[in-house]
Amino acid sequence: MNINRQKGASVLEFTIVIPVLLMFIVLVSEVGILFFTLNTLTKTTQDAARYMSESKTEFTARKEISKSLLKYGNVTSTAPPLLPDGDTKVIPAITDEGTHVMVVVTYQHDLIMGTALGALTGLSTGGTVGFGSTFNLTATSIMRFAQ
Repeated sequence: MNINRQKGASVLEFTIVIPVLLMFIVLVSEVGILFFTLNTLTKTTQDAARYMSESKTEFTARKEISKSLLKYGNVTSTAPPLLPDGDTKVIPAITDEGTHVMVVVTYQHDLIMGTALGALTGLSTGGTVGFGSTFNLTATSIMRFAQ
């Protein structure tokens, strides 16, 4: 075997492997950001439910304050949103369930690459697996009223 005839083989192998490696790196990054966002959403939902459960008699007054807690992480709405576009994309639903308060929050998470990652996944799987450019994340917390 002549070594001179093998010079371009590594470049060819690299060009075949690099799209798969890049897709894997982007997918791992996307999943990490997705878990971080879901963790933040779950924690703020628990905080808002805990705040709402302190007093059933002040339910309506505390409802607007807890919406601020869900979006900004504090009761005064002075901080930037906890999540990207959190002031518009965080959709809270706070309900009085008799002896409990239920807080359900939905957030529309946009993917880093938009539709490109879904299209690339669909292309690499022959169209059997594909997804859009957003994921709807939902967090729910139920707590008993203290009073």
